[in-house]
Amino acid sequence: MRDPAPADTAIVVFEPAIARAARAYTGLSQKLLGEAAGVAKRTVFRLEKNGKVEKRSLDRILSAFERLGVVMLHGERGAVRGMEFRPRRAGGDSR
Repeated sequence: MRDPAPADTAIVVFEPAIARAARAYTGLSQKLLGEAAGVAKRTVFRLEKNGKVEKRSLDRILSAFERLGVVMLHGERGAVRGMEFRPRRAGGDSR
């Protein structure tokens, strides 16, 4: 029997339209968002295409969004139900 995947490498699903809208708000390209999050451009592309990425990668991207002023709003069951836009944190990239 195989050991289960560590929690940070588990594949999670995120709504692609929310990811695209959040990135559009930041004004960053997929490449620049990947750099800000510490993930590959391909990971950002996959998130925006089908919403399936490793949990660790999603956490990094969501942290980058928050630094850039995009905060995800969660419903009762933890699913993202929308976004809130806030002033960017100091040091946030405004490209």
